[in-house]
Amino acid sequence: MSVTTSPPERRVLGGRLRGARRRQFSPWLLAPTLLIAAGAALLIWRLATTAATAPTASSTAQARLGSLAVTVSGSGSVEAARQLNLAFAVDGTVAEVLVAAGDVVAAGQPLARLDTADLELALQQAEADLRSAEARVAAANGQGASELDLAAARSQLAAAEASLRQTLEGNVTASDIAAAEANLRLAEASLAELRAGPSAESLASARAQVEQARLALESQRTNLSAAKLRAEQDLTQAANSLRDAQDNYSSIYWQNREREKAPGGLPTEQLNAETAALRAVQNAEAALASAQLAYEQAQTDERIGVQQAEASLAEAEEQLRILLEGPTATELASAEAQVEQARANLESLRSGASEAERTQAQAQVEQARISLEQLTSPAAPTEIASAEAALAQAQLAYATAERNLQQATLTAPFAGTIAAISLVEGASASASEPVVLMDLSSLYIELNLSETDVGQVAVGQPVTLTFDALSDLSLTGEVAQIAPVATVEQNVVTYPVRVRFSTDDPRVKVGMTATGTITVEERDQAILVPTRAIQTVNGVATVQVQQAEGQPAVTVRVETGLSNGAQTEILSCVDTGTLCLEPGDQLLISTTASSTTTTEGPPGGFAPGARPDDIPFGR
Repeated sequence: MSVTTSPPERRVLGGRLRGARRRQFSPWLLAPTLLIAAGAALLIWRLATTAATAPTASSTAQARLGSLAVTVSGSGSVEAARQLNLAFAVDGTVAEVLVAAGDVVAAGQPLARLDTADLELALQQAEADLRSAEARVAAANGQGASELDLAAARSQLAAAEASLRQTLEGNVTASDIAAAEANLRLAEASLAELRAGPSAESLASARAQVEQARLALESQRTNLSAAKLRAEQDLTQAANSLRDAQDNYSSIYWQNREREKAPGGLPTEQLNAETAALRAVQNAEAALASAQLAYEQAQTDERIGVQQAEASLAEAEEQLRILLEGPTATELASAEAQVEQARANLESLRSGASEAERTQAQAQVEQARISLEQLTSPAAPTEIASAEAALAQAQLAYATAERNLQQATLTAPFAGTIAAISLVEGASASASEPVVLMDLSSLYIELNLSETDVGQVAVGQPVTLTFDALSDLSLTGEVAQIAPVATVEQNVVTYPVRVRFSTDDPRVKVGMTATGTITVEERDQAILVPTRAIQTVNGVATVQVQQAEGQPAVTVRVETGLSNGAQTEILSCVDTGTLCLEPGDQLLISTTASSTTTTEGPPGGFAPGARPDDIPFGR
């Protein structure tokens, strides 16, 4: 921008304007120009009068063409986009810890496992209960009987019907009576034996069985213990062989590493010797594993064999005790009842069926028929409903046991990095959250902005991030989220603004303090002046322009745009329209703020001594 204030230049500019009037010879064309000039002169006179009360400018600056960005900023700490504290959903003992802090894991990757022995037993029990409940539902619906059950029920019905016919017809044969007599003699002999006590042969046989069982127990203990000892010795020998093979392989390996450094390299026979030594180590490891299995099997055999021999001895001793103590009152009463039943059956066959026997035979037929129908016909609705309810409970218990077994393995729900882990193998799984998983592929910083600044921020705006601990690092992010509700702390109102960013720089850690600068608006190719060069009086913004060195400054009223505090955008000059500041124009900056006092000018709108030719802009 150029400003003309010296008398010669006023004469030239005035001469140009007057020359134009002489050529046009029209006062009407001159009138609008005079009116505009009068208004501008009045404003400049007022501003000049006001400026006269302020100290003289002590510094200068230039208008320039450049870019201007308006920003707001805040600080916060680095956080992971996703963070989850993981814990086992079931109680138990930690069997395996598969990761460590700092490990990168994939989604679904196992992190740790519990001992599942109890959970597997619970699942097996739940499965057995489920099968039982399913069978009861099938039986209640007349579908649970097997072909064997149906055949047995039909056979029982046929036998009952045959017995009923025999009872009703009374066709007792000699063989039926002979069988009944034989049953009676057998029952009487058993009763007589109980009353007489055991025979010498029975006692001798029982004592022999006890002694034989005792000898068998001693033999089992001796033989199985010897077998376990041999297996343990074999295990020790296999372990020693493995250590010898490892020592030999280690010696050959390091000798070969030294020979490789020598001229000529490693001979083939030495390499072959190393391979053979490694093979010997592998064979020894396999032999040790086999010996370990054999030792464990010998332990199991000893335990089971001794238990079985002890059980046999206990059974033989119990039989001997029964013989020595004689029959109990209950056993005698049972034997006597069997004799009476056999005698009554024989008498019944000899005398024919009574009314009670016919009734009993008919009842047996009816009972056999009902049993067969129960296997093939649905039960009552209430019984079916009860069986189905029990089945639903069994299904729920099985699903719970299955889920508990699945939850014995702790897995990563998403890909990320193990930030912390406090699990220890052999310890109880804590009910707290022993594993912290973070997704570091996307990070964010939460800035707290004032209610004045947050109104300028929008989702998607770019953000420049700097870090207190990394002075040489600057990253770019964007506004991802603006809280709709304010946070009030100690009567200070702020709004959380989340800034999302990503980086491959390993120096950036979660928890680091960072400053985010949000660019809320930008201007390119703008006329910029120092904000201190702008004076505002009664709402009117002006700048002092010095067109040439040594000339007085000219006050120019301007319309301002964006400002970042240090620089302000000039949109236009009010009195000159499109003719305004240009890059390189020299501006005066006062050392103190301008006075807001204004002085009225004379009628006509011109400052004292001002003429239309003195209008400062003519370019």
